[in-house]
Amino acid sequence: MSNNRQNFDLEFSLPDEDIYLDSATLGRLPTSSIKKIQDFYETNIGGTIRGTHRLAIEASKILEEKRNAISRVFSIAPNQLSFLPSREVAILNSLFYLDKSGKSKILTSVLEDHSILAPIIKISELYNLEIDFLSLKDEENLVDKLNERISSETKAVVLSSLTLGMGVKRNWRSISKICEEKEVPFILDISNSVGHEPYDFTQHSPDIVLSSGSSGALGPPGIAFQILAEDIDKTFEPFLVGGGSIVSLNTNSFKLLSGSNKYEPGQLNLAAIVGLENSLTELKNIGFEKIQSYETKLRDHIIDGLNDASKISLMESDGVEYGPILSFMSEEIDAHDIAIILEDLGKISVRSGALCSHLFMDEIGMDSLIQVSTHVYNTEEDIRKFNELLRSIMEEI
Repeated sequence: MSNNRQNFDLEFSLPDEDIYLDSATLGRLPTSSIKKIQDFYETNIGGTIRGTHRLAIEASKILEEKRNAISRVFSIAPNQLSFLPSREVAILNSLFYLDKSGKSKILTSVLEDHSILAPIIKISELYNLEIDFLSLKDEENLVDKLNERISSETKAVVLSSLTLGMGVKRNWRSISKICEEKEVPFILDISNSVGHEPYDFTQHSPDIVLSSGSSGALGPPGIAFQILAEDIDKTFEPFLVGGGSIVSLNTNSFKLLSGSNKYEPGQLNLAAIVGLENSLTELKNIGFEKIQSYETKLRDHIIDGLNDASKISLMESDGVEYGPILSFMSEEIDAHDIAIILEDLGKISVRSGALCSHLFMDEIGMDSLIQVSTHVYNTEEDIRKFNELLRSIMEEI
């Protein structure tokens, strides 16, 4: 009998005795996804989709089957969905496309992590753009602040649906609506919230949605995806080109394919796409509303435990909504020390440090925090053990 964690009738790549509370960094795959990946490698030898031989034809068929299945998760057309190696690559592609607008400002937030901010800074350096940063205080009335801050020079609004650190959850539909009214492109990163809540992009959809495949989506590392609004595809010219995304080429120009393949240069990580599709389908079968409600209860239990522990401060701000990520600190003991003790004594994995969010840390005047993030494999018993051990640690200090 397997010693892996099981919950919601799913088995996960996680020893049952371990308590994993770092899903915002990397999710744990369902074992069914690992099996799908193994089966794919055994039967398709990696899965090239270029060529007329049997393996290429079969791989191409599998790619489109998985594209169709993932599209149904988000209520979009398959030609809106494409796959890329990482969300950093996806956002660079998006920002390169937006440079043609001639406008000079990108509006984002200090709460965003490095995977969003570093590409923005890089593009801004290359094209002499200005970055306009929203503050933590702005999150209290974010839509109103966006209405004030978006100007005729705003090239794009770039935000995540759920931030690292405090786990601020944003009303992306309202943001999409205000951006539509202002005629400013909206790029939304759903890496931290996908898999935790339902998504339907049929109304007030962001212009570009991007996501890692290995955090909330519970897919393997090495895959990300982007979703383009239907009116964007005709004008979107990706920065990354080559390989099978080219339909013709001469000595000084080339022509790209149309549709999703236009954004998928080189050899796709088809095995990772197979795993990603299986994980998202498994989560969809559980029900995203059910997952959201379940994790809200887990978060409430964590907060109760943090409030009971001495010498602990929860990172919160009034007037904002939160998701399944939260952080805390203690003035009595270093964040890394707390994380190490939790693992040594309780096999509890949490994230500690600057959380890839240096601007956020500067905003709150901290060097490091302990971040806790949950997913469907976590249980109330996990949280009880975490709370008890943390309380015991703090009582000894």
